[in-house]
Amino acid sequence: MELQFNPTSDQMFELEGRGKYNFLRHKERVDSLVAEGRYMEACEARYEAFQLLAEALPEDEPMPLRWEHANSRAAVSILYGSAVDHFRIGDLEMAMAQLEMLLDCDPEDHFEGVNLLALCYVAMEEWELFDDLVIDLTDKSAEAVIARLWAAYRSEGEVDKALLSLLKSRHKAYYEELCLEEHPDDEAFRRDIASERPSQCAEAREWWLLTEPLWSEFSEFIDALKG
Repeated sequence: MELQFNPTSDQMFELEGRGKYNFLRHKERVDSLVAEGRYMEACEARYEAFQLLAEALPEDEPMPLRWEHANSRAAVSILYGSAVDHFRIGDLEMAMAQLEMLLDCDPEDHFEGVNLLALCYVAMEEWELFDDLVIDLTDKSAEAVIARLWAAYRSEGEVDKALLSLLKSRHKAYYEELCLEEHPDDEAFRRDIASERPSQCAEAREWWLLTEPLWSEFSEFIDALKG
């Protein structure tokens, strides 16, 4: 048998896979393509692996995968990576579906996909889904605060002053990144983000580069933040 979901004592599952269901091998291939700078091929390989996972998962119930299990963790990583790929190219419907699947497979949300999913919901004006999710958007996360701030702006037409104050005081680097005219993906940034302890400025830049397609389309939000 090439594929088997083994239940664990903590009500999770371990995805045992051989052949095409060996997601560790898929991830190694993707990582190798990225290392060689073959990004389009890496995205295609990741999407092909995602399709295998989607076909394998049951349609009628969530299948939480055990993070400590290597093949399961590789499958979750591929799922998140493919969602990011689709988010970057503006395919928000696919990104949204993949991120929802991610939260089913990884309830502990190791990649903090809930924050990216919140942005998808706001962009698509899926307000009921956003309201169901908002309890998971904490003040400790800059990404979550920005998602709530943007949701308030899109629904009310004005900046929520309390949330803006929270962003400026607790997540200053992210606020400043949002207001910059240029966001260079340069050598200094790459050294910083690849270091053992990246600066908050580098983390904010990394987040901006991920979410830039949204702000190119919804630039009025950025203008409103600048006042």
